[in-house]
Amino acid sequence: MANLDEELKNMDEGLRRLKIEYLVFFNGNRKKPPEDLRLRLERLAKQLSERAGMTSAQRFRYNTLLTRYYTYRSLWRRILQEREKGRDPQSEKVSLSVNPSEDAARSRERFRISITDPEEEEEKIKSLHKALVRYKKETSEETPIPYAQFLKYITAQTQNIRNKHGCDSVAYVIAMEESAIRFMATAENP
Repeated sequence: MANLDEELKNMDEGLRRLKIEYLVFFNGNRKKPPEDLRLRLERLAKQLSERAGMTSAQRFRYNTLLTRYYTYRSLWRRILQEREKGRDPQSEKVSLSVNPSEDAARSRERFRISITDPEEEEEKIKSLHKALVRYKKETSEETPIPYAQFLKYITAQTQNIRNKHGCDSVAYVIAMEESAIRFMATAENP
């Protein structure tokens, strides 16, 4: 059993090292992705999956590590595909410091609307929902929530943000960020 715990510890350490190696690769300090380390980690994961006699705690730890690995692997593949297409996801990030970055953020905005009172401005909420549905279809993401549920959500969000920040209206923005739709709500000062 101590041997199995040691192998799980090695898998955790290998996953941490692999993540660091991919970060080094994506930052341009390594010419090739760390395939050798990735393959070793996959072999270890396969060996552990075939092991009998794992306790429930060990099985939980193994499944957690495996899920984390699959999540990272999916992210790494997506970044590599974007680079192959000629787009670098890291270079598209928006910094939130000075005015030029605000201009960059605005250029990615697809739709923006201000809502003061959701009960009085249902037409604005309908247009926001239609825009969200349209952009989700363009990026082939999952379909958004039905309109009735969306209306409840916007009403609650608007009220919460107005109460928390003491503002008159809330700006809802649909923007493109790293080839994904981002839906944001921010307080607008009077």
